[in-house]
Amino acid sequence: MLRPGALGDTLLAVPALRALRGAYAPVTLAAHPGAVRLLASVGEVARGMPFDDPSLAWVFNRDAVQQEDVLVAWMAPAPGLRHAKIVAPSRPPAMDRHCARYLLETLAPLGIDLAWDEAPLRVTPLVTEEVLVHPGSGSPAKNWPPDCFAKLVRNLDAPVRLVVGEADRAAADAVQTHLGQALPWLEQLTFEELASRLAGCRAYVGNDSGVSHLAGLCGARTVAIFGPSDPSVWRPLGPNVHIRRFDSEPGEIASLLNA
Repeated sequence: MLRPGALGDTLLAVPALRALRGAYAPVTLAAHPGAVRLLASVGEVARGMPFDDPSLAWVFNRDAVQQEDVLVAWMAPAPGLRHAKIVAPSRPPAMDRHCARYLLETLAPLGIDLAWDEAPLRVTPLVTEEVLVHPGSGSPAKNWPPDCFAKLVRNLDAPVRLVVGEADRAAADAVQTHLGQALPWLEQLTFEELASRLAGCRAYVGNDSGVSHLAGLCGARTVAIFGPSDPSVWRPLGPNVHIRRFDSEPGEIASLLNA
């Protein structure tokens, strides 16, 4: 499987990945490096590799030989993919359905079982009473305002810890400024460590981000707050995911997390 993109893009392919694994195990996935390492560690794939691994240069080579494996590529057509079983866009062209369902549906020509499966990853939880809050994302436009996060934190009845990646420091600092106090941070964790924290936390809240997708698939009680993007296409997978929009009241979200 070839799935270029960020963490959330990779995790949205999990139902399709499970369908392929049921028919063609073992499965190798080339995608986001941290995501494939995590998926390999929990047995979702036999082998994970970064999409930019040099061994995949043949994808862009017109003289590439036919691959013996069943090859599925969710990406733009490339010269080396002429023998692939499936080559399809990375997202629904009409943006008229959830991306994960679209990816699963692209496998129909293979004649395999396309049963939907968004069960949590087999992650060992690190159990805490904390509510984990991720105030950042891959785009500032997707971030709920920091004063709203601060109001949310004030209304929570549990200890709060911020999830802070490399691109999230400004967002985390802004929340703390509005809150008027510092909060403990989770930062510089591997995805395996973060997944354990998410699987065992009391609840999680964040923007439309890769971390929110990970929280949902780890089985966390997840509140994902959407602004400009469409949750009918991009909502996180998982059995306990709740969607709210930017105009939601912080107190209402706090009540959901406190329940």
